[in-house]
Amino acid sequence: MSVLLTVIVASLTLALLLEARFPLRAVADAPLRRWFTNLSLSALSLATSLGATVGLYAAARALLGPHVASIELLPRIGAPAWVQWMLTFAVLDGTAYVLHRLSHSVPWLWRLHAVHHSDTEVDATTSYRHHPLESLFTAAVNVPLLLLLGAPVAAVLAYTLLANVVSVFSHANVGLSMLEHALRHILVTPAFHRVHHAADRPWTDRNFATVFPIFDRLLGTAATLPAQVQQSMTLGLEHFRSAPQQQLGGLLAQPFVAPGERSQPPRKRAPTADVST
Repeated sequence: MSVLLTVIVASLTLALLLEARFPLRAVADAPLRRWFTNLSLSALSLATSLGATVGLYAAARALLGPHVASIELLPRIGAPAWVQWMLTFAVLDGTAYVLHRLSHSVPWLWRLHAVHHSDTEVDATTSYRHHPLESLFTAAVNVPLLLLLGAPVAAVLAYTLLANVVSVFSHANVGLSMLEHALRHILVTPAFHRVHHAADRPWTDRNFATVFPIFDRLLGTAATLPAQVQQSMTLGLEHFRSAPQQQLGGLLAQPFVAPGERSQPPRKRAPTADVST
């Protein structure tokens, strides 16, 4: 866990330094206040996620006892180590994609996930801005999956570290065209993920991937917008934009407050004429 926290702090620090040197969008007023709120919620979310995952995993293993080995898939099939690693990465990232899409199509999940989308700017501090209840739900799904998969612990840790670094990087307010061009077909980049945070509802239903954009490309949910559009487009939601609603208490209460029509998940697809993959 200490390794994960070190990676999170290091990646956030590096991303913020890159944002200061290569910003794509103009920096909003009073960024320190927004950063404090985002990082406070991030601390709650990460504590819930890590605590719930470790606690539920330990409890499940204790409950199953010696029967754990009988349900672990990868050890049972005797796959080579490299295959187990590839399958672990594919299953975990594929599950993240499915959960993300469900969060945009199931109303009560959208209420939780909308806390992340309600940020009126998107930068590295947005990456962990999730409601603790959403983190708890994700942990409740991932723990049984990890038990059934029986993935190598090192592979799970490696994917977790990669996912956290990519998440911070993909939310960063940076304009690095050369790096984007080199990585866009391999990893989720800032230009790819920023489309997902557009306030215009059709774009919110695109670019769900966490680490590997191949899931969006294969399943028809990938989209791009030119850099000049991303520089000026409105981010966040049409609701929950006032200062009190953007404070920590407002964010924690947000899923339980009548949010207007955006409480229903956005379903309309982005116009195909504007989509490029």
